[in-house]
Amino acid sequence: MRKVTIQYQPFKRLKFSRYHTGNFPSDWNDTTPKQLIAIACLMKQSISDVQFLSIMTGLSKRIIKKLDDYQRFQLIELFDTFHSDKPYNEFIIDKLFCGDIVLFKPETKLKNVTFGQFIFIDTYFTEYQNTSSLEDLNKFIAAAYLPFGQTFTDKSIITNYKKTAKLDLITKEAIVINYHLIRDWLCEVYPLVFQKSTENLMENQNPNKKEKPKNNTNNGWLNILENIIGDDIINQDKYSNLSLHSTLRFLTNKIKANLKK
Repeated sequence: MRKVTIQYQPFKRLKFSRYHTGNFPSDWNDTTPKQLIAIACLMKQSISDVQFLSIMTGLSKRIIKKLDDYQRFQLIELFDTFHSDKPYNEFIIDKLFCGDIVLFKPETKLKNVTFGQFIFIDTYFTEYQNTSSLEDLNKFIAAAYLPFGQTFTDKSIITNYKKTAKLDLITKEAIVINYHLIRDWLCEVYPLVFQKSTENLMENQNPNKKEKPKNNTNNGWLNILENIIGDDIINQDKYSNLSLHSTLRFLTNKIKANLKK
């Protein structure tokens, strides 16, 4: 977290200054849910500089408006040094209020996520990148966020995605940004299993970005699950309920073994 001290003259004719102190996050670990949403708004070009800087520093909009153009530029430069593409291993928004239900994020590093749940999260995320379909977006969030104490099943997506449809779009886009970072973290931890996207995070969220043609890469996880199961179809649920990290370590070892052949 970086300390920010603002100096300005409240009255131009009087030669005295006022000082206010705020904080500007230096990386994702310092970022609050409100700030993540503000960053999503900035990427979508749907927030003013004054409002953005107010949220990022914790200072009132009245104070930000007192600053001259150069002072505002200096604050904006703080975001330029923000590590926006640095991987991060958890969801910043911890809970979602969806009408009559509250949905909660997975644990840090996806510790409580099963391989089966991850397949749905990652598949709907990729589908949304390809199609920009709000249904895919809602299902992506419904696969990741669950009611307190609820165990994931594919049927829970059917119930919960209707609830996530009630969320405002910018909050959902903020979660998409967050998952880009989580996926980049998975790429670093399991480089043999995941391939890091070459696209820039800011470009992914550009409202003027052209829609990409849909592809069939989402079938990859289902093919991997089938390869793990083999002919043991009767125990398919058992494999889906395995820990995500146990499965990814197994896949890493299997890939290493194949590379040695």
